[in-house]
Amino acid sequence: MTHVKTVGHALLLTCAALLGLTFAGEPEKPKTPEPAPKPKPKAPARKKPDAKFAEMDCGPFLSASLGAGQNNLAYKGIFVKVNKEKNASVCFDTELLRVSAAWVGNGLSLAGRNFADDSNDFPILEGPLQFGTKARPGWSKDGNRDDPRGPTDANAPKDGPLPKDWAKYKGLYINGDNVIFSYTVGSTLIYETPGSAVQGDLVAFTRTLNCTASDKPMDMLLFEIEKADLIGGGVGPAGAAVGSAKTGAAKSNVAALTTKDEVTIAGLIGAPEGAELEVADSRVYLKIPKLSAPAAFKVVIAKMPFGDSAKFTSFLTGAAEDLRPLLKGGAARWTQTVSTKGTLGTGDGAYVTDVLTAPEQNPYKSWLRFTAHDFFKDGRAALCTWNGDVWIVSGIDDKLENLQWKRFATGLAAPMGLKIVDDKIYVNARDQVTILHDQNGDNEADFYENFNNDCLLTTNFHEFCFDLQTDKAGDFYFAKGSPIWAGSLRTTAHSGAVIKMAKDGSTLEVLCSGLRAPNGVGVGPNGEITCSDNQGNWTPMCPINLIKKGAYYGFVNQGEKTKERENPIVWIPHSIDKSTSGQVWVDSDKWGPFKGHMFAVSYDCSVLHVILEKVGDVMQGGVVKLPFAFPSGLMRGRFNPVDGQLYVSGLRGWSSRAAKDCTFQRLRYTGKSANMIHTAKTTKTGFEITFTDKLDQASAEDLQNTSAEQFSIARSGNYGSSENSLVDPKKKGRDTVEIKSATLSSDGKTLALEIPALKPVTNFILKFKLKSAEGAPVVQELDYTINALP
Repeated sequence: MTHVKTVGHALLLTCAALLGLTFAGEPEKPKTPEPAPKPKPKAPARKKPDAKFAEMDCGPFLSASLGAGQNNLAYKGIFVKVNKEKNASVCFDTELLRVSAAWVGNGLSLAGRNFADDSNDFPILEGPLQFGTKARPGWSKDGNRDDPRGPTDANAPKDGPLPKDWAKYKGLYINGDNVIFSYTVGSTLIYETPGSAVQGDLVAFTRTLNCTASDKPMDMLLFEIEKADLIGGGVGPAGAAVGSAKTGAAKSNVAALTTKDEVTIAGLIGAPEGAELEVADSRVYLKIPKLSAPAAFKVVIAKMPFGDSAKFTSFLTGAAEDLRPLLKGGAARWTQTVSTKGTLGTGDGAYVTDVLTAPEQNPYKSWLRFTAHDFFKDGRAALCTWNGDVWIVSGIDDKLENLQWKRFATGLAAPMGLKIVDDKIYVNARDQVTILHDQNGDNEADFYENFNNDCLLTTNFHEFCFDLQTDKAGDFYFAKGSPIWAGSLRTTAHSGAVIKMAKDGSTLEVLCSGLRAPNGVGVGPNGEITCSDNQGNWTPMCPINLIKKGAYYGFVNQGEKTKERENPIVWIPHSIDKSTSGQVWVDSDKWGPFKGHMFAVSYDCSVLHVILEKVGDVMQGGVVKLPFAFPSGLMRGRFNPVDGQLYVSGLRGWSSRAAKDCTFQRLRYTGKSANMIHTAKTTKTGFEITFTDKLDQASAEDLQNTSAEQFSIARSGNYGSSENSLVDPKKKGRDTVEIKSATLSSDGKTLALEIPALKPVTNFILKFKLKSAEGAPVVQELDYTINALP
């Protein structure tokens, strides 16, 4: 027992008394004092989260990545405050099913684009850690405690959740302030809720677990302390055992790891017969035998000064709770609805914009920045916010005079996609796709089901999971951003991809790669999959891409080599759109003459009509910007199944010229003449442009009323591209293109343009200043990409 003799007397006696150990005589005191630790360098100051987020009532949990020291990063963490008075919190890692960190106080920095546009950081625990575990499985499999995930390089980050046959996160339940995690370990279903116990100034953290019967033993990792001075354990005075933190191992019902002046202790309440704590490799494990019947027990963990360690026994009282009654949902939390009155648009055009006034002033100080929305069958809408909420609004009718807003869910990890399927809300966030269940009918989510959390994540601020769409078969689609500019530039197999998810959530499939910031996906009536991207390095302008399986779309990650990319449907000039978002297809005649057409919304506060043309096997097309400016950057568009109108939602967050934090608006068809470009196509001699309504022939055929320009763009590692002349590649700017003739068809709607010099080009622009047959102005710009000519 040489190691024990080098430990301070007070430490030895307190730990020995606690653990039931006995020693003969008094150990020697250290002959020389320990050297004073070197002062740690001060970390750079981190920005405070936006005041709006700091004031929010975020609910009983909050989902985000969390860094808690070296080699302790929970990519998909859930924070739970287990004691408000003591400000005690834990982070549960849903990929590894471990408690990655437990802390007391205000040490958590929430700065970062997970929450506010004030930095590129992810949340970091800057205060003292009570206990935690590094990035390794929270549960073993058949005695194997090593991380089974790739890559095999021990120093490289490992990706994704544990294999499903090892362990699987199922979701969480909320009941009041209680958060109950549900997961499986092998074939065993486990419910777990974090909690706390307080004795004076001492705070202990608890993990209450309910397990079904099991077919084999299980090991559960509780905590670890690197470079611990002492480990100890005992099942009673006669079975004492103490060993070295580096080489020893001991088993007991109580276990401790110590540092120079503190001890971290674990104990059990109501553990199944045969369960024991094991201390090995500076870690404490709970060994659970094969369970022939369900079991409920509690783990208690506390960090305290050596002199207080004997007080730990006072925490080991009571019994472990049966968690099953909590799974049915508790009393409603968000009982106050907010009433607002919308504003109807005015004007004499075919389309007007109505405003569904958002409850920005609400009892919960929820910061509303809308990122996606969809509709229930009855016309109600659900909207998600960047800060993790889902709200439901009813009262959507012709007049919008009595809109009722109800907070439905909270705590999600920067959701950027929402889809309602069979009146169930599916939300796509950074960490997973969640189904929100209201089990007790109080119009609030009380079970957040993990539909799929296989998507791989880094901490880069731009690795959002964008959008959520379904096809006719019921399969889901979304896009994943690439890491750019700041933070970790580590990539995964899902970085910059469009991902297909099986309709039952069981599998993910990568359809393509090479996307930079793909803020929006569309699914067409014939199964067309489209995706936008945003201008930046290796993305010279905003494209809308037709997604082909296995195709590459141009973004070059750090360390990769450049290669040719798939041509997009259209490259959108910077003057038209700086930040394209989601795509939506018109599905009825209720929205005017565009049934079957695609429209795109833009974070540049606009809506675009997307015109498609197929030349052989090549897809190309153009966009026409609608004459509306929205107060927020638009993210998503959906058609309401009841009134058939287009509703758009958006926010102000990233760099933006937007005036408001959020908007929810209806782009309503009035039934009047649209006088807009309807379709376009290239011909052997030029272009044919078809309009929604008849044109005045003299106006249409007067070449002074139509002009053409073109330019090319260059893909490089620089941010975006200049407009470059095709006539003189060294010259910046656009070339004027001759239009030889313009001929209007007999039905007065199609204008044939003869353009002798027409050839494939990234950007071709047609501008019209015409009159309709009724004398109304028809001022339109068509921005086109010609990938091929017939």
